[in-house]
Amino acid sequence: MPETPETAVALTRKAIESRHSDRGHARALLGAALAKNDQYEPAWRWFAEVAGDDGERLFCLNRAYALKADPATGRARKALGSVSPTPPAEVADLVDPPPPAAEVTGGTGGRRRWSWIAAGAAAMVLLSSLGAWTASGDGQGEPVHVALVAGMTADNALTSAHMERAVRMHLDTVNAAGGVHGHPVELLVYDDADRVDKAVAIAEQIVRENKVLYVVGHGSSDTALAAAPIYQRAKLPAITPSASSPRITDGSDWYFRSMFGNRTQSDFLSAYVSRVLGSKTAAVVYDDDEDGRSGHETFVESFSEFGRVTAAVAISTAADRGKKSVEAAVAELKARAAGAPVVLALKEKNGLDLIDGLRSAGVTAPVLGTSSLSSQTFHAALVERETAKARPGSLTADLFMGTPLAQDSLSGPAQVWADDYAQRYHERPSWQAATARQAVNVGLHAMETAGLGFGEADRAEDRRRVRDSWASLKDRKNSFAALLGPLYFNASGSAQMPVSVVTSDGSRFVSAPTQFTIYDPLSDDALKDDLAQGRVIAVKNRYLSIRQVVATGININEVRDLDTTDGTYFVDFFVWLKYAGDHAAADVQFVNAVKPDLKLGEPLRNVTENGQTYRLHRVADRFKTGLQFHDFPFDHQQLTVLLQNRTRTADQVSYVTDKEILDQDPRDYLRSGADAGADINQVPNWLASSVRFFRQTVGSSDALGDGQGAGAANGIYYSQYAAEISLDRDTLPFLVKNLLPLVLLICVTYLSLFFKPSDGGPPVSMGVTAILSTAVLLNNVTAQLPKISYIVALEWGYYAFILLAATCVLIAMLRKRLVTTNRDSTEQTLARAARIAYPAYLLAVVTVFLVVFGH
Repeated sequence: MPETPETAVALTRKAIESRHSDRGHARALLGAALAKNDQYEPAWRWFAEVAGDDGERLFCLNRAYALKADPATGRARKALGSVSPTPPAEVADLVDPPPPAAEVTGGTGGRRRWSWIAAGAAAMVLLSSLGAWTASGDGQGEPVHVALVAGMTADNALTSAHMERAVRMHLDTVNAAGGVHGHPVELLVYDDADRVDKAVAIAEQIVRENKVLYVVGHGSSDTALAAAPIYQRAKLPAITPSASSPRITDGSDWYFRSMFGNRTQSDFLSAYVSRVLGSKTAAVVYDDDEDGRSGHETFVESFSEFGRVTAAVAISTAADRGKKSVEAAVAELKARAAGAPVVLALKEKNGLDLIDGLRSAGVTAPVLGTSSLSSQTFHAALVERETAKARPGSLTADLFMGTPLAQDSLSGPAQVWADDYAQRYHERPSWQAATARQAVNVGLHAMETAGLGFGEADRAEDRRRVRDSWASLKDRKNSFAALLGPLYFNASGSAQMPVSVVTSDGSRFVSAPTQFTIYDPLSDDALKDDLAQGRVIAVKNRYLSIRQVVATGININEVRDLDTTDGTYFVDFFVWLKYAGDHAAADVQFVNAVKPDLKLGEPLRNVTENGQTYRLHRVADRFKTGLQFHDFPFDHQQLTVLLQNRTRTADQVSYVTDKEILDQDPRDYLRSGADAGADINQVPNWLASSVRFFRQTVGSSDALGDGQGAGAANGIYYSQYAAEISLDRDTLPFLVKNLLPLVLLICVTYLSLFFKPSDGGPPVSMGVTAILSTAVLLNNVTAQLPKISYIVALEWGYYAFILLAATCVLIAMLRKRLVTTNRDSTEQTLARAARIAYPAYLLAVVTVFLVVFGH
């Protein structure tokens, strides 16, 4: 039986699997896929990922975009700027050969024909140059290189893929905006397979190539620890987004970490075991690798402040010994520490087997885990195993995992980023994606601010300046505004950030109702008082404050009466709060309400059971925000409702998104909570496109007049919760209504170019009338806007026509002058050129508006 030939889809899948291990083989597979079907858009897009240079990448992206106008592909094309597309050798047979040269004929007719062709070509070149300039921004300098090193083909391949996607996605945005000081940033990806030997070889290769400005990676503690001395000797700054061992940064002043390390994580988990779970004993199970061993060591050290570790068991990382190690660990924990909370410093596979083993053995003690067990994929694996064993809830109950990113407590920028990531890659980002983005972004920040030379001769000094820039981020006042909050490093180069604790609601990890955060005392007296009251816990050389977490939900009923002149609008909505502890969490205000004293009022429902309180309120009033009209009438407005506690700071209370909101389809946010069949938007001539919910922190790092303040980041910060309604102006009816008179003026002004030169008066009068009429029209159209100091998009269009009308007046006067001086031939040439240039100019203006505002 003959072998079935492979399809383009199958060949593309094979190429994706081999792209990191053998890029040349992946290119060959993609070339074969396209030879079978050159209309298969994913093959072109993946060929762009393995392309050898920007020219090849642009060629593949152009072919992909021609087949499917995907916005992500468009952004990637735009990011490459003015690079000339070059077909890869593997697909050269798919490129049409050039046409033969046209025969040139002599005579006057030929010259006239060529003059028309030259004029048309010049117009096309002008428009093409304008489009290329718009697409490329300012990125004309030599590229700057950044390395990403992670285990692309190891057990953590999915996590590494998330990191690569997040970094590429951010660099696409940066390069589309012109790069860094005009230099595009190019990512070089290396796969160390989470193996020490490969990590060492890759680190030596990066140093030998001497191209990159800094390194993002490695992914695991073992590989980062092996590479650290190499980067240290070469004075090459590196920042890991996921390796947690303190020994990586302790031993090198050139290695940093864009998330918390195991010391910080162990301090938080120790406080959680002691103060939240109320236990004086704990057990630890850890992988026998650098991540696991350092997690075990730091937890034992931290927990000694509160109690003692009664059992510590190592799990072999060898594939043939892992199962027996897990079984032995379960037996030992059941015998020696059956009731004590169990802390896991394990990777996902061993973590899944151990939790299953403990619950199967009847051990019901709470299980805590380090950040490696906090992903949604791990939670999904737990649920899948529960389902397979018909034991719903048996594995996900009483779980508490530390993480840098809780999906229900994203800030506004982080929520936008996560939504964009999900739209582009069709899955939610992991926390490693966020910390990788932070890592590459803090390097870009150094490029922007540290006065780099960007030349090959400047590379050593540029690297030192990047390293010094990171070292200068030493406290909250001197921090970088990163995706997950202020990013700054301790003396050993590890990011100082709180550890969020998430627990399972049965379908996902959500924020636990009690959390801790890093405490910066305002004064010694304040510290003593907070310690005495139990609001603050001392762990080694760190102070943690207890934070009440409030699960918050907002369901919009109606938004109407938008007044663009003063930025106010009416919103009717339900709001509910769920929390454990005292009721100060429900003492909130709406900081952007028109009425400064707007309160929640009496609740529609008020239930407290088993220490958990649920309160439901309905609010209907006017709110205000700062509207932006730079893109008017193509503008998009964000109407917000901001909720904030009246008395408690962000260290004491935090508002996060309730799981009921997370369970909804985002499209349902646009349906009225009071009438499911109605739309929330009741603003005429506007379209509601989305609703987002997120938390944010506001405040100041100043001492606010407190001369006794001793902390490095004094001031007061408050946690806010926001509902943000996105409205898009219904542009087409607006343009039809307001631009029709302008279109008529454009036509009339164009007709003036066909008058005879002897009729100089009418063309001039028509041009002047067009200018004055346009000014009146513009004033009428912009009358609905508030007093603003910037020029809006529509004004640029009107100004472009005023310039055109003024040019027509000058041309009419010049034509008459040429006729009176008997230069009829020149006058006729000018008339023809003006009649061609007029529509070409209009086309160029329309093209620019479509490129800039057509998204």
